[in-house]
Amino acid sequence: MMSSPIRSRNRAAALSLIALAVFVPALVLPRSGGDLTGRTLILVGSMSVMLISTVWFLVRWDESRRLLRLRAGQGILARWTIDAPRWEWFRGQSNQWDKADGVRPNDVDFAQSLGNNSAVDIIVARDAILVGERFYALEKTVRITARGDWMEFHDIIPKPRGAPIHLVLRVPLEPGKERLAAEIQQGYALAAGQGVLVGRRALIVVALVCFVGVPAVAALVF
Repeated sequence: MMSSPIRSRNRAAALSLIALAVFVPALVLPRSGGDLTGRTLILVGSMSVMLISTVWFLVRWDESRRLLRLRAGQGILARWTIDAPRWEWFRGQSNQWDKADGVRPNDVDFAQSLGNNSAVDIIVARDAILVGERFYALEKTVRITARGDWMEFHDIIPKPRGAPIHLVLRVPLEPGKERLAAEIQQGYALAAGQGVLVGRRALIVVALVCFVGVPAVAALVF
């Protein structure tokens, strides 16, 4: 859901490798008969950082693949352009809606620069949306609502613990292209009926890391 998943992916990979470089030597060094508190703290700390950064890397790696496919024009459902006056008008409307009771705030970044063309390009793919320079990953289970001259994407992202994360994106439609909302809805409805969800593989990997990798490593350490 961040603007630069590729850069975030690279940072997570680097952090994971650094943590691994600290963890492995501390693990293989012979144990002495003295106080092992320092060694234990290094092992636990580096293992925690390594696991967290690895999970973060997997999430950002998945988002990076989606962004690269979108940039390559693969799986595009619709694209349109919003000029500066309409963008500013919709930003004002969105700010007012965000203040209403029971309305989840819009996660679209309206503060971004409009660029040299003084316009915002919106591209919707089968698993993501690009609003200007801001990239957002979407699952096949996203709820899409058409509202005449604008539309809403509401994605609910489950968490292992606590309340799920709600991603809400409200974007204006280009005048004369309101039909695109229905085409996008049909595209996602078709994708949802084709079986496995986009994020299912990542969830399986995360579960294996958390419930298999952690106990295995902990058994070696302690």
